[in-house]
Amino acid sequence: MTVVDFPSVEEALDAQVRPLLRIHGGGIAVVSVSAAGDIELEFEGACRACALKTVTYAIAVRERLRELPGVRDVTVRGVNLSRAALDRVAAAYSAHPLMITGPSQGMEHPL
Repeated sequence: MTVVDFPSVEEALDAQVRPLLRIHGGGIAVVSVSAAGDIELEFEGACRACALKTVTYAIAVRERLRELPGVRDVTVRGVNLSRAALDRVAAAYSAHPLMITGPSQGMEHPL
């Protein structure tokens, strides 16, 4: 069984999520990473009051972190979506890569 750890979550957020949030004056912090693979996060800055934070969570944050080995679930404090809604998002985006790659890999920011 693969166990996700705090440094790998931070690395994924730094590489794939935080650059996008910073554009809008926001951020995200890791609150906890459990041995069972549950990650709890908290939006910071402008993201806290953003009307689209549920979309950001479901598409940009949750789906990216779920790709890490050992991740069971990802939650963000103050964001509540039903399991059915999260499953619909996961199904809708399963065929669409969300990775942000650097210029050295040939693509700047495919979304």
